[in-house]
Amino acid sequence: MGSNGRVKLVSTEDFKVACTINNLKQEEVLQYFVDRVSFYAFNGGEMEAVTLWATSIIIDCKKEVNAEIQAVTDRKVKRVSLKYILMLSELNDNPYLSTIDKMKESFTLMREWEIDMSPLVDYPRDFSLDENHSLALTFDFNLLCRMNGIEAVQVLQYFVNNISMASERAINLIEFVETNSCMSLFGMMRLSLGDKKNRIPIHQEIHKWYGEKLLLLDDRLKREENLDKRIDVYRAFYKEWYNSLRKNIN
Repeated sequence: MGSNGRVKLVSTEDFKVACTINNLKQEEVLQYFVDRVSFYAFNGGEMEAVTLWATSIIIDCKKEVNAEIQAVTDRKVKRVSLKYILMLSELNDNPYLSTIDKMKESFTLMREWEIDMSPLVDYPRDFSLDENHSLALTFDFNLLCRMNGIEAVQVLQYFVNNISMASERAINLIEFVETNSCMSLFGMMRLSLGDKKNRIPIHQEIHKWYGEKLLLLDDRLKREENLDKRIDVYRAFYKEWYNSLRKNIN
């Protein structure tokens, strides 16, 4: 718990490893997630895949923590919310607008909803990670947390806890079995952010070397039937990769 009494987010080793190997900062990964949570998608609206995955994390977290929804008692909040929920539902049902047009209009409606709600609710505007970093919490993110009876820290911790390159690779080594919403979003994020950044030459060499070793490790572990053992081996391998990058960070 932080000095201000708030529960602090705990960064797992798997999360740190995944961010570093993919040339991403932890805070930008978390902000990417927060920014793509959408009430319109939650309400059944047509949105791009990355938004659907981000929003589904809220739902998955609610199930994980067995959250209880607190009924809204403020009449003004209920009236304003109902107004915009109906407008967003009508937007989604409009047969004359394209998906892109619906998405654009949904952003406008959500902004108007936020303005109307600002005098009525006390949604936090940011979430402190440490002394130097904080996240900007969006209206959509706060709204869905409140509607699903969960705190921002619970959602963020759920996301962090479910990022594991070792588990993902071990589970789907022989054939694709499953993925979770957090790793699906992380995969899209990696393509969107990580690959666009310039890596220093020494890091390029490290990635090339470990990338080749990873393929050899895949071949060896295909003969290992025990999933937990596969995860442990991959976790140790990725940790070594991570440490090698950290040593050459300067």
